Amino acid sequence: MPVGTPLGGYAARAGRSTGVLDELEVSVVTLGRLAWVVADLPYVNTDLAEAVRRAVLRVAPGRDVWVSATHTHSGPDTSCPDAPSRTPARWLAEVPEAAAAAARSAVAGERDVELGVRRLRLSGVGGQRSGVRPRRTVPVEVLTFGPPGGEPSGVLVVLPVHPTVLGADNLLAGPDLSGAVRRALSGRLGGAWVVVATGAAGDVSTRPHRRAQTPEECARLGALVAESVLRCLREPARSTVPEEAAVHVTEVRVPLRPKPPGGPAAGELEERLRAAEEGGDQVAIRTAWTALQAARLAAGQPPPADLSCAVSVARLGPLSLVALGAEPYLDLAARLDRAAGGPAVLLGYTNGYLGYLPVRAAYRRPEYEVLRSPVAPGSAEHVLAQATELVRKEHH
Repeated sequence: MPVGTPLGGYAARAGRSTGVLDELEVSVVTLGRLAWVVADLPYVNTDLAEAVRRAVLRVAPGRDVWVSATHTHSGPDTSCPDAPSRTPARWLAEVPEAAAAAARSAVAGERDVELGVRRLRLSGVGGQRSGVRPRRTVPVEVLTFGPPGGEPSGVLVVLPVHPTVLGADNLLAGPDLSGAVRRALSGRLGGAWVVVATGAAGDVSTRPHRRAQTPEECARLGALVAESVLRCLREPARSTVPEEAAVHVTEVRVPLRPKPPGGPAAGELEERLRAAEEGGDQVAIRTAWTALQAARLAAGQPPPADLSCAVSVARLGPLSLVALGAEPYLDLAARLDRAAGGPAVLLGYTNGYLGYLPVRAAYRRPEYEVLRSPVAPGSAEHVLAQATELVRKEHH
């Protein structure tokens, strides 16, 4: 990515890229009929998802194509200034080309493997950044691919943490935490490929645990994730040989908030910020500042005319993958797990980008994610219910 490229993810960023800290990647994992593209981008608009789909189908015909963003805030800005739901022409050309090359390589390397499914509880890296009693640990899914009983030839980590160790002052392009995890885990696994996708990270970040917003801190947290994954790999997995994936993709309409948030709450949020600054708690200061920033941004933005969320479901034997074109809250992953009737993995930032998808209870507090979300309370629950219904149909 050349110097001078606009970077996405932070409204407060001043300046364009001055170089590359870590190379951005586009990866493709093929699972039966499913070709799953994971790109180091802030998000994927529907026009970009469709362009990538067409490019991948040219080299891997007959596949169902998903396109996910890792949600790095140090990647290229994939929105147009005059139309945020449109992707700049440059990325509509370059990202599909990279995805097609990765798909060609993935198809050439296809072989029958055993799929291992594991889950770990990750401490010291990510936690909920809002809520009355925010959790300081997160569940991580680890999928392994390889010969039965042998060492994995590939590992896919679904990490429900915003890859935002680096702040708005960073002007070096890179995948942030996702790349740090890939690099640390690849170094410890030898020749196995590693892909890191972002799960239900809407209200989860490294804010409760990070000690700084530097490349060194990013590497430290990435190593912590890698060490946890390696410990998890020593435990028995729930394994199955992937069948022909049953895939379903749809759009779920969601209601718009009745009026833009922000204006009346701005004074209260300014008081909250002042109180946090007096207390000196850096996490509280950051939380209060982002909420005030969200209120100001929302007050100046016109509401969208229509809203829908991309919902994608794939069944691989007993395992269900559910992907949403939004930033789902962590609680939605736990609800999906209970309702799916089998092992289920919730992904975000896939096949479109609606914005934050907060659970209903979150609307009781004026937090950044809620103030920035365009959807009405109950939308997340409605989307999850539709996704769960698709999962149940696939299981029957």
